[in-house]
Amino acid sequence: MSVFNPLSWFQKSQKRGGVTSSVGNPANWLLDLLAGSSKSGALVSDESAITLASVYTCNLILSQTIGSLKIGLYQNLPNGDTRLAPKKIEHQIIATNPSTLYTPYTLRSTMQFHLGLRGNAYARQLRDPLTGRVRELRLLHPNYVRPFFFEDELFYEITANPNGGYSKNEIVRPDDVLHIRSLSTDGILGRSPIAVLRDTIGMGLSGRDYAAGIMKNQGILRGILKHPGKLTTDQVADNRESFKKPMLSGDFPILQNGMEFQAITLKPADAEFINTAKLTRTDICGAYRVPAHMTGDLEKATFSNIEQQSLEFMQYTIAPWAECYEQELNRTVLPYSMRGEYFFNFDLDGILRGDTATRTAYYMRARQWGWMSVNEIRRKEGMPFIDGGDTYLTPLNMVDSNNPDAAGNASTDNNTANAPQGQ
Repeated sequence: MSVFNPLSWFQKSQKRGGVTSSVGNPANWLLDLLAGSSKSGALVSDESAITLASVYTCNLILSQTIGSLKIGLYQNLPNGDTRLAPKKIEHQIIATNPSTLYTPYTLRSTMQFHLGLRGNAYARQLRDPLTGRVRELRLLHPNYVRPFFFEDELFYEITANPNGGYSKNEIVRPDDVLHIRSLSTDGILGRSPIAVLRDTIGMGLSGRDYAAGIMKNQGILRGILKHPGKLTTDQVADNRESFKKPMLSGDFPILQNGMEFQAITLKPADAEFINTAKLTRTDICGAYRVPAHMTGDLEKATFSNIEQQSLEFMQYTIAPWAECYEQELNRTVLPYSMRGEYFFNFDLDGILRGDTATRTAYYMRARQWGWMSVNEIRRKEGMPFIDGGDTYLTPLNMVDSNNPDAAGNASTDNNTANAPQGQ
């Protein structure tokens, strides 16, 4: 009995005219094809969902924030300290020059955009043939990547995407793919937020299209004309025409003989219509964990809570994503010989430092109790160093429990040193 080889199977499938997909292990293109409509009737995909303002804004905020974070490769020193390792190729690939095609900002912001729409982000790791270390990262569209198992071993099937900068069909091992995933049920494939929120997004798309349809019809709402009497066929046609003509021309129709107009559609200005739109926007912002005020919704925002909400966004949304990136970079980009001694780290100090009052109180305690110098504080605030700013203070009222006389001796020494000469 012959043993199945994933590489040879892939090559044969190419000769047959391309990679096929089974229902049991479907490719991404098949999943998109089989994706049904939402309960509202709107067809929801990543392309349609992104046209909804709240979905686009949430993904824009997350992508720009992740892309703008500073990241570096650090080394653990024997004395317990750490230092930046800017000369390592791994630092240069991630922090300064991942590819000739794009910058680090573009790489990470695009990967985060894929995560927000697909739940998975991929980059092909091209290695130096001599050293085996990563020399370039190439973005892969999630539609062209499919992870699968063969004999309990994970592989990645990559389909050529010339327009996306990758024109090679291949099957590779996990070490050759940087795979960032969102919430997952199996730890391998992330769940697509668009698929999970299909009905919520569909409701938003339907409401938007409904309002657009009314605008397209010059604001005319659907309704019925009620007449107290019985009309002939000709009278019905005449009344309908006399009502429709002025409405289409922007004029006011005149209803006679007790005729009334009764709307049978929901007006965009109705409270229920507005509440539905607000609920959809709130649900989407909540799912992406983006504060509503950052998407332009200032209804419940106040001067006192916006700063706190922004801080919570960095703590509970961006920081977990940064940890996800860091761990995956350490696992796949770093060679085995560097793991443990070197690690990637995002610089979140500047954006997690809190409001002005909180930072001031923290720095005062750090300075007074001697665990930070003036220059360390100035560095965290992005300020230049000053001469003499590397000294540390020691509170005189603190006594070493093993040497209780130390404080008294120090006080006596200080008084003697400060006493006037000749006394």
